[in-house]
Amino acid sequence: FLVWQCPVMKLGLPFTAAVAADHGWKFLHAYPKQYVARALGKGQSIEIDGDLSDAAWGEVPFTSTPFEDIAQPLFPNYVLPKQYASRVKVRWDADFLYVAAELGEPFVTGVVTGHNPTLSSPNPIGNVPYYDNDFEVFVDVSGTNYYYKEFEMNYLNATYDVLWRAADTGLGSTGVPCCDDNSCARWCQNSTYPLFKGTWSMFPRMRTATGRTKTGWVAEIAFPLRGDAAAGGLLDGGADWEQFDPNKGARYWMMDFSRAEHPFFTSNSSNFGVLCPLVQKTQPTLLGQDQWSCYWEWAWQSVGGHRYMHNPNTWGYVQMASGKETVCRDVQWPTRHLLSQIYQLQIAKVQAEGSYTADLLSSVKSYCTIANGCNATTVMEAATTYSKLFNLQLTVDNNDTSCVLYGVKGSGSAPTGGPCFRASVSMVLDSGDRVQGVIDESRYLNVTSSGSGCLDDQVSWL
Repeated sequence: FLVWQCPVMKLGLPFTAAVAADHGWKFLHAYPKQYVARALGKGQSIEIDGDLSDAAWGEVPFTSTPFEDIAQPLFPNYVLPKQYASRVKVRWDADFLYVAAELGEPFVTGVVTGHNPTLSSPNPIGNVPYYDNDFEVFVDVSGTNYYYKEFEMNYLNATYDVLWRAADTGLGSTGVPCCDDNSCARWCQNSTYPLFKGTWSMFPRMRTATGRTKTGWVAEIAFPLRGDAAAGGLLDGGADWEQFDPNKGARYWMMDFSRAEHPFFTSNSSNFGVLCPLVQKTQPTLLGQDQWSCYWEWAWQSVGGHRYMHNPNTWGYVQMASGKETVCRDVQWPTRHLLSQIYQLQIAKVQAEGSYTADLLSSVKSYCTIANGCNATTVMEAATTYSKLFNLQLTVDNNDTSCVLYGVKGSGSAPTGGPCFRASVSMVLDSGDRVQGVIDESRYLNVTSSGSGCLDDQVSWL
């Protein structure tokens, strides 16, 4: 059982106000994209019909930055071709979150139809919307990485939605081991899609529509905020998830928007192993070489070095505004970012060696890399230059067997049976705002703060 607390770095000079005023501790180099979503005004409404000419849409801007490759840090020079330009708007009211997307697409097509239990396709390769070229929305209302929602739709208005209890595994990205059949407390997902054998969906209260444009197509969606006996909602999750309702003052949701784009369509699965490697020779951003992964994923906010959307802590911010607010960057960001990097480092180490580290600096070079979406500079600076600010504490118990078990060198994973770690941060900023955060091997990220200031307003710390 080990407890580690970052020492103050010995710089040869005393800790001074000049160091305190250094804004590097904000990790703005890694701050994600942020969109201000305005609430509908009194008497305003949005008709979900695939036509974005509603006055309520006209008075708010689209996202201002282009979509990028899902793993843009791996491909810094990649630029999404202009004919695939994508942009999004978001609004909300007492009952719904509204999303509108314009998607550049030279090849508007689709064969999948239906919703979750009724999804069907004449193509035997697959029957969910992402087997066509689709549009996707990911929502984590709590910022904890837990109970997030995934939604997909194609041009034919086929839809698919899932409530994920914890981050999923895929395309080289490590998820949280859990029970696929919902038989234990650490279950994976809930959805009426037959593969998951669950009961959750926002349909039929969720409303969706598509429309054709000169350059592609439009997706328009109204997601219910709260679930009822007929359907689920975005606020479904933990016992106290109502606190994340923007109508009750919640300011930030972690969200991302993406689209799956295929290099070709075929009904013969053997074609993928032949054609996909050929495409990858000149288009290395193509995710994989089989029928499940041979596509590009383009996102509003890239997910670090990961190549899988199921990394909620990497998504962008949607700032819920009741009026014409400007961007207010989240004061919790430095804590959220640091703890997320520590999680990635620890999981990489336990998968390689079967144990967590109590000394981050000794492991950062080996286990915190772009390959696992981990920023080594963040960890090193927090453990040295900014240790007085973050007051980082790390508890490790490699003899415990009650925590999540991550497979070592490819061995089996399980909801329990593994060692434990816990990292915590406690910050006091010059505004008086206090920020505290905790993460452990289950990837549950719990960050709280007092005050309502913006990160940009913070000059130093106490």
